[in-house]
Amino acid sequence: MPKTPKADSAPSISQQMNELSELVEQLENPEIELEAALVLYEKGVQLSGSIQKTLESAEQRVAQVAADGSVIDERGPEDDT
Repeated sequence: MPKTPKADSAPSISQQMNELSELVEQLENPEIELEAALVLYEKGVQLSGSIQKTLESAEQRVAQVAADGSVIDERGPEDDT
């Protein structure tokens, strides 16, 4: 039985990338209205920022594990180190 995502969980990076790709396709339509393009552009910028944060977090986790083999809680590094 496949796992279903929790209702309150954030979309995966793959889902976000797919959504961003769809937005880009829509923006490439030469007949798109300016207002619609602006809304799509704003959403794309937000998605891009969210993806960037996810990638930076993953990079930090990988660097920490590579440096000393420790595991970081998904909420971020602990301050009591």
